[in-house]
Amino acid sequence: MSELNKRKVRLFVEAVWNEGRLELIDELVADDYVGRVQGTGSGVFGRDEVRRLVSSRRRAHPDLHVRIEDQIAEEDRVAMRWRATSTATGARAGTLRCGGISIIRLLAGKLVESHTQLNAIDEAEARASARAPARA
Repeated sequence: MSELNKRKVRLFVEAVWNEGRLELIDELVADDYVGRVQGTGSGVFGRDEVRRLVSSRRRAHPDLHVRIEDQIAEEDRVAMRWRATSTATGARAGTLRCGGISIIRLLAGKLVESHTQLNAIDEAEARASARAPARA
């Protein structure tokens, strides 16, 4: 089950966040999903709010790319360390570089709960990360 959960989380990151395939949210996220993401206030509740969160971030950063650097799974939980990069457009023009750790709980192959902590990455750390090989 742990390996299947890792694949589901990876699919969510690659297809939904990186490619903007919002139609997969219904397949990958439980209707009663609860997400705690630093900077989103009270949290993200349900598929519609996940869809709004991803849509708003992708509008601000159309070339958003999230790279999973580490993934560890045990039973119904997947922990991952990730990096996100993008070039913002419009009023928020500039480069986005941040990293974080997410702990996701799955039930019946769907994301039901997550907790995400994120932080900005300085330029030296971003360059070193870009040179490092990605891990599965």
